[in-house]
Amino acid sequence: RQHEEAETEKRFQEAEEMEKKRLEEEKRQQEEAVAETKREDAEEAEKQFMEEEKQQGEEAEAEKKRQETEETEKLRLEKETQHQEEAVEETQRQEAEKAEKQRLEKKKRQHEEAEVEKKRQEAEEMEKQRLEEERHEKEEAETKRQEVEEAEKQRMEEERRQQEEAEAEKKRQESEEVEKHRLEEKRQQE
Repeated sequence: RQHEEAETEKRFQEAEEMEKKRLEEEKRQQEEAVAETKREDAEEAEKQFMEEEKQQGEEAEAEKKRQETEETEKLRLEKETQHQEEAVEETQRQEAEKAEKQRLEKKKRQHEEAEVEKKRQEAEEMEKQRLEEERHEKEEAETKRQEVEEAEKQRMEEERRQQEEAEAEKKRQESEEVEKHRLEEKRQQE
């Protein structure tokens, strides 16, 4: 039994030793991997640094060219703007001249239209007065005609009345004469 225990203990220690060696090997491999990674990282960092320096140099050159191009473009635009402003000023001057000409023409046209309108109104007023006078004359003529007609009517009425009165007087006298003769004959008979 002691021998078995000694064997078991021995196997346990061997296993433990093997585990210890395996862990140490694993640790060593990890450390090597870490060291390799660091070395690779350092190489990569150096590569990036060199690339960045190169890139910065290229960027500086590109920036210089960009600024030169920008300056050239700025000068071109300034010149173009100046030309445009001059063109705009000329256009505005021409438009102002045109507007002034149109204003004067409009004023002249309005004055002429006002004169024409004034003459038209004067002619209209004269025609109105003429028609008013004509109407007034017609009314006066109509009034006179009616007055003459009325006077003639009254005259004829008066004449007719006088004739009727004369006829009545004549008949009265004739009746009176007849009555007188009748009474005379009667008196003679008596």
